[in-house]
Amino acid sequence: MKWADIWMHLFGTVTLWGIDMGFWVSMAAVLLIVILMHIIFWSMKPKKRPPLL
Repeated sequence: MKWADIWMHLFGTVTLWGIDMGFWVSMAAVLLIVILMHIIFWSMKPKKRPPLL
């Protein structure tokens, strides 16, 4: 299965602004991972510290 052929059939091109679609797909994957990491990080509650002596 060639992804470029499928993309070409659906949209009529395999580049966007002169850059191959593989680059844009990988950038979208990285963006999704970063967004998920931010959501997980910011939804965590801080640990309570033990009292100082």
